[in-house]
Amino acid sequence: MLILKILNKYKISIFIVILTFFLLGYFITDYFYNANCAHYVYKFKTETDNIEIFKDADEYKKIFTFIDEQNKLADQDNSIKKISYANIDYEAMLKKSTIFENDGIVELSVQKKFFPSIASSKTGTNQGQNRVKNYFNLVFSYLDSSMEFQEVNLLKNQNPFVIGGISAGVSIFIFIFAIGIICSTKKVEWNENIEDNTSIFKSIFHLNYWKSSISFVNNVRSLCTISILFSFMLLCKLIPIPSGFGSLGIGFTYLFFATICLIYGPICGLFIGFCSDVIGFFIHPSNVFFFGYTLDAMLSGFIYGICFYKKRITFANCLIARFFVNIFVNVGLGSLWWKILYRLNFDAYLAYMGLTSLPKNVLYLLPQSILLFLVLKALSKPLANFGLIDKKISENVGLF
Repeated sequence: MLILKILNKYKISIFIVILTFFLLGYFITDYFYNANCAHYVYKFKTETDNIEIFKDADEYKKIFTFIDEQNKLADQDNSIKKISYANIDYEAMLKKSTIFENDGIVELSVQKKFFPSIASSKTGTNQGQNRVKNYFNLVFSYLDSSMEFQEVNLLKNQNPFVIGGISAGVSIFIFIFAIGIICSTKKVEWNENIEDNTSIFKSIFHLNYWKSSISFVNNVRSLCTISILFSFMLLCKLIPIPSGFGSLGIGFTYLFFATICLIYGPICGLFIGFCSDVIGFFIHPSNVFFFGYTLDAMLSGFIYGICFYKKRITFANCLIARFFVNIFVNVGLGSLWWKILYRLNFDAYLAYMGLTSLPKNVLYLLPQSILLFLVLKALSKPLANFGLIDKKISENVGLF
């Protein structure tokens, strides 16, 4: 059957699709649903009749103003102990919180997103429930000396592994159903002879492939074209877009990077990756230069090269390229460089990778892959008309 042929030929791509949907389900559940719907319930006893004072933002402001003043004095006098506290937007937190009394126990409910687990270079992972306890124990000690802490519970928190598994299962069903519809409603020919190791290569393990990929250094036209595309890459570095995951941002540099590698191959990708990181450092001198990040850029270019150069332009190849760049380069190596730069312990390294780097790269994996495929598909015919890629490549663009 044609469906079985497709499933067998593209089993690696299908596996990445399934894994991507699992990770998307996991992180959307944990970082969007749980962050907004799950909540901590902080329980305590008090002799105060007016429990609404524990939700008064003005009182919080007075307390933290006083603590900040004490900390300034502590900087000048070593006998005064500094007080550290979580930097929470207490006005936004209290606006969404609820408080009520139940059998003599006061329960204050706050959204999970205000107290996520965080990474610390000294203590490793600091769990959200522990942060809630320390934060309100500090605040309430100023509001009410009779306050007696009871416990902190996390409610309405969904298991992200279960939702991720459901998401992966749904993706399998949709994929097979879509392939079945396509095969039954239109005549689809399975052409095994599109790739001929001349214009389109079946494998990178071919001598002519690497001879062709190094030829750009002897061609003035190629060097001029690379320079133009490289300048667009650098311009993209000047337009930072916040991602919502710490200092990690979103950019469109990879679109020009992938286009260069599509035309000129993995060797050029290594060279452009090196130049991009080194020159990018001089464009943004406030950034820390570290050769590990230069290696990341070079590996990304190499991955784009082997996925696109002298290959059919397919969504599967775009997804595979972004998967290896996002997961192995950005998350795996990027988190390791972060650990080395800031001398973090192993727990803090895992927390940064799992709580900041991995969610961002997984959530943007599918959108980035779709955008990359659409851009390369749109550019394929113009690039072929200018003689930058073979016409057979522009004529054989597809999902798989």
